[in-house]
Amino acid sequence: MNMNKNRMMRRLLNSSLGCLMSTAILGGALSALAEDPVPATALAEATVLNGYVWRGQVMNDAAVLQPSFTLGKGAFTINTWGNLNLTDAVTEDAPDFSELDLTFSYSKTVGAVALGAGLIEYSFPNTPFANTREVYASIGLPTLPVVPSLSVYYDFDEADGVYGLLSLAYSHSITEKATLALFASLGAATAEYNAFYFGVDESALNDANVGATLSIPVTKQLTITPGVQFTTLPDGDIKDGASGLYKDNEFVAGSLKASYVF
Repeated sequence: MNMNKNRMMRRLLNSSLGCLMSTAILGGALSALAEDPVPATALAEATVLNGYVWRGQVMNDAAVLQPSFTLGKGAFTINTWGNLNLTDAVTEDAPDFSELDLTFSYSKTVGAVALGAGLIEYSFPNTPFANTREVYASIGLPTLPVVPSLSVYYDFDEADGVYGLLSLAYSHSITEKATLALFASLGAATAEYNAFYFGVDESALNDANVGATLSIPVTKQLTITPGVQFTTLPDGDIKDGASGLYKDNEFVAGSLKASYVF
């Protein structure tokens, strides 16, 4: 009883702090966007995939469409992203959105180091999942031939846990226009995070990923990018927990993305 009461109080406190943080970040971002003399940029994207995998969790193993729109000005960006299920494999009515995210982010380059930070609001319409929030920070070395980066996310609302992603990326122009990109990543999380998402009360190496994309400019503004990614769950306990919650323990996701810069 006391444990439940303490957890409820902590969740209420985190939610209150989250509201204050959201307001502060959004207010700061909008203020900076208004004052920055640099012209705004806009990017619209639409990606068709044979499934939706998020941090090792196979949320859907059937066709989905993931639209995205990003507005940037100077160091600040605002992005909205959604997952639209194209079949009834997850949501009863199809097509139907199962996730809508809103991200406020800030990025800065200091010498050879790229830094980033932001706030993500997750909402899950047409599902039983509770909405939640994360703050994140990232660091990378984009000038190296193989680019390393580390991103750390803290869910301060529902999960009250931390997820980290270490990745390596390499890109090479194979023709005058087409660019091949290869990437690999490892994700790990704290016991609180894993208890919420997998029912496993221990810190673990959550997911391992490898993949490739091929960017093909069609016009100055339009780019088509086919891609493939393999995801697996290396930890046995995490894999067992995922078996009762998600569609599969590993997945090969094929994708085709169209990107248009305004």
